[in-house]
Amino acid sequence: MKRLGMLLTSVAVLGISGPFAGRSLADDKPASAENKLAPLEPFLGEWEVHGRWASGDELHARNVIEWGIGKKFITAKTFVKDGAREYQRYDAVMGWNPKKKSLFQTSYTYAGDINDTIIEPVEKDTLHIGWKAFDPSEPSKVRQIIKFTGKDSYVWTVFLNDGTEWKKLIEANWTRKK
Repeated sequence: MKRLGMLLTSVAVLGISGPFAGRSLADDKPASAENKLAPLEPFLGEWEVHGRWASGDELHARNVIEWGIGKKFITAKTFVKDGAREYQRYDAVMGWNPKKKSLFQTSYTYAGDINDTIIEPVEKDTLHIGWKAFDPSEPSKVRQIIKFTGKDSYVWTVFLNDGTEWKKLIEANWTRKK
């Protein structure tokens, strides 16, 4: 069984199976009329934030957000400053989920947690993350609002449900690094 799994992984990585055999890289670019990732494209680049949590603790972090495989996904790495050192806290993949018919984010934490969330464009410049449950049996305890205030900036607001109410954890401005 282990050998079969290794073989299937090799076939998938080499891209020689099924309907994908013989396709060129040009076939993997999203069609402009069908670009479901358009609401996420403004995130591409490197960003930094200097803010304060509701507790008063400072937050200094940066995001590196790039196209993923075949421009079908977007990847994000979040690095947080802890004194003089910086460490990677999150790794995420964003994309379009055809079964859910929605944008999604799967986030992996430094502690080993995995979080799936729905991303909803609510206005031309605003996204809601975690307001709609990815799995209806497990509603999100965290909600985020991303509001672009320009090509190189957005306001990030995070709320946490403590079991009885939603409390604002942070509202901070992210800016694109030059």
